[in-house]
Amino acid sequence: MGEIRVVTSSGALVGTTVDIDETPVAYFGGVSYAAPPVGDLRFAAPQPPNVWEGERLANTAGPAAPQPLSDDELVPDMAPATTSEACLNAEIWSADLDGEAPVLVWIPGGRFQIGAAGLATYSGARLAAEQNLVVVGLNYRLGALGFMNGPGIATNLGLRDLLAGLAWIHEQIANFGGDPRRVVVFGESAGAGAIAHLLASPAADGLLHGAVLASGAPGSTLDAAQADLVTTTFLDALGVETLDELRAAAVDDILAAQTNAADELLLSVGMMPFHPVVDGDIVPIPPMQAAREGSLLNVAMLVGSTQHEMELFRDAVPELPPEFAHPMIEAKLAALGYGDDADVEAGFAAVGHDLVEAIAYSDIHLPAFELVACQTRRGVDAWRYRFDWSGGASHAYDLPFWFGTLDVANWRDVVGAGEGRASEADRLGRRMRDTLGSFVRDLVPSCDPIGSWPCYTDERRTATVLADDVSIDSDHDGQRIRSWRSDK
Repeated sequence: MGEIRVVTSSGALVGTTVDIDETPVAYFGGVSYAAPPVGDLRFAAPQPPNVWEGERLANTAGPAAPQPLSDDELVPDMAPATTSEACLNAEIWSADLDGEAPVLVWIPGGRFQIGAAGLATYSGARLAAEQNLVVVGLNYRLGALGFMNGPGIATNLGLRDLLAGLAWIHEQIANFGGDPRRVVVFGESAGAGAIAHLLASPAADGLLHGAVLASGAPGSTLDAAQADLVTTTFLDALGVETLDELRAAAVDDILAAQTNAADELLLSVGMMPFHPVVDGDIVPIPPMQAAREGSLLNVAMLVGSTQHEMELFRDAVPELPPEFAHPMIEAKLAALGYGDDADVEAGFAAVGHDLVEAIAYSDIHLPAFELVACQTRRGVDAWRYRFDWSGGASHAYDLPFWFGTLDVANWRDVVGAGEGRASEADRLGRRMRDTLGSFVRDLVPSCDPIGSWPCYTDERRTATVLADDVSIDSDHDGQRIRSWRSDK
């Protein structure tokens, strides 16, 4: 490992190098893409990054956004080392600082309340080395600090942060060996949800050229009434009324109020109350409506989910009788545009009347299918996939495969990729990274043993199954998908 230097318009950075199978990769951590949103900038739109003189050390991960921390992790390696309101920073990996490599921008998930770009699981070093990419991870504001729309507060601050990060990448990534004309965004869970909202935002036009959405819930956009309820509940929990009081509140008090409000809002708003909202500005209309109307950004998309998405959250889903569960799911289907064609009874029957599985379809599987179908109908290339590794295919279990970080923490034990299965898991991971690499380079996913993936069409309804053996499946999961609509 040795020092390495890059000069940006804000100042000089001193990073380090890491070796991946004898390939040196430059790493720069905690690189500011906007000014710290503290003091009078708390609850304000992101501002340009500060300028400094001399050199700034950038050899460790930057702080993540303030977030509730817990020792009870659902999956390994999800707790950031440090958090701070001064969180608008990027993690950057590059195999060739003098090159013009395509750029993969990672947006981490976590219910818009937790998450960090600098986790070891999300290291972009192997993707950069294997696929000759520049990989950038973006931190952004979370929870109430990023997605609470109150008095005098700019809407959708977390999305505005990501737009600022993408604009910074467009202006500065050439200094790190990246090509600003080839930028693909990649997000999982809330990160994918954020991308869906960026795809519906005119403000993102020209800042990204392709999108990979893994296990997102793009139909979960808040409306004005829901956003007002979240604001009222949070302000009541914090015991404040004005913007000045909000800016003066201690971060720990904000996080405690956020947790209390989220618990109170679970049944009325859902698991992600601090969430992008239709504001007529950054988000003019919900992403799923934009998809149906053909107004999403005209970029190629790779969209998918894991086979058993909601198993990870089974214990957190309350048991509800049909008279409560069915209207809840019906509302989610309405957000997908199903309207009178929604068939909640048939859908529940298709998943064995299991509310957890019903939520997996209404929130993740069906929106993934609809996004891809809507894009291809307007002549935009789009592909579907399903992650179905036999060792485990719950929500987030695909992450160490995409990044090549199965050896981080105890991921191999969690996803059944340890002794006796290591070589199979590593082979699948390499194929998934090859898929990402080819998509970022050429906007066409490709991997062994199937080569270039066939685009989805209404006639073929293909999906690529990322399992122990990668394969193409026609009409993948078609019976269950169609069961939720009476007109299919």
